[in-house]
Amino acid sequence: MSDKIQLLTEEMNTDIAIITDPMNVFYFTGMFSDPHERLLALIVKKNGTTSLVYPALDDEAVKGSAKVDEFLPHRDGEDAFKEVFKVLDGATTVAVEGDHFTFNRYKRLLEIVEDKNITSIQDAVNKLRGIKDEDDKQKLQEAVDITEKTLHTLFDMEIEGMTEQQVSDHLVDTFKSLGAVAPSFGPIVLAGKNAAKPHGDTGDTVIKKGDFLLIDFGIVTKDNYVSDMTRTFIIGEPNKEQKAIYESVLKANIAGIEAAKVGTKFSEIDKAARDSIEADGFGEFFTHRVGHGLGHDLHESPSVDSNNHDIIDTGNVITIEPGIYKAGVAGVRIEDALYVEDSGAYVFNKFPKNLDDMKLK
Repeated sequence: MSDKIQLLTEEMNTDIAIITDPMNVFYFTGMFSDPHERLLALIVKKNGTTSLVYPALDDEAVKGSAKVDEFLPHRDGEDAFKEVFKVLDGATTVAVEGDHFTFNRYKRLLEIVEDKNITSIQDAVNKLRGIKDEDDKQKLQEAVDITEKTLHTLFDMEIEGMTEQQVSDHLVDTFKSLGAVAPSFGPIVLAGKNAAKPHGDTGDTVIKKGDFLLIDFGIVTKDNYVSDMTRTFIIGEPNKEQKAIYESVLKANIAGIEAAKVGTKFSEIDKAARDSIEADGFGEFFTHRVGHGLGHDLHESPSVDSNNHDIIDTGNVITIEPGIYKAGVAGVRIEDALYVEDSGAYVFNKFPKNLDDMKLK
């Protein structure tokens, strides 16, 4: 039994847990596969025995990497739930991922388990995935390093006159050449007034002198770890209002990082960054939480928001990404990723963020 399965069984209050989110299956077995519409299900018994129901067409890849006790392939057209029911024989209580287990699959489960005996194990899985170890830290650092090397290439380019999409295409080509498998999202590249849209769409807007250029992107590594960072550049020299907005976001970013200590509530981290921006008079323009968890998925537990009063723990990986979005004027976001240690926050990102260092040609 692996350590991760052992920890899962300690959280289980049921005879069986069924895991169907492909990334959660990867977390517990070491095997990642996208089953599309087919059933992929890791079935964990309270005693730690594991069975994997999976599409037979993935048989070689699954058996080559999945660490489970029993392999249960199903062919197209077969009823995959027959394999599930075999493993569940005799079980009376079952836990599933509340955020992922589909309604139609839930109805199939009702054929052998009473509704009152089906519960969610989502919070427990999220909690386990929210704590990273030194190996996770190293592999996340590798993802961040590729991301930052990619972003550094912009300093050697003539950005003025390019479109947002051209910059985005350059970033994708560059990080793939550096070993990234794919983008974790985006990239989001927003110039001028477009940067005031927190998650705007990269388009054909031409980048002009005096524009803020907000770039939010990340990559996926061969080990299925992701990065997520944001920097806001200036093309040429900033005006007085741009300076004020940028410096306010930078102060909030630093305040959030400094607040990220073991034993602190996530809501207090959000508050530290938010209070800083509100003190500068820009509070109404900071419209989202300050951060989120990061690991195998882009957005993981925990959420760093004003309503999450859980306590930050050693091994949590979170982002700190305050922003100011003043419609029709400017938008700035600065995002770093942290690994929380007993001694404080280890910041993965080393990329510059002082305004004087963010000037592009």
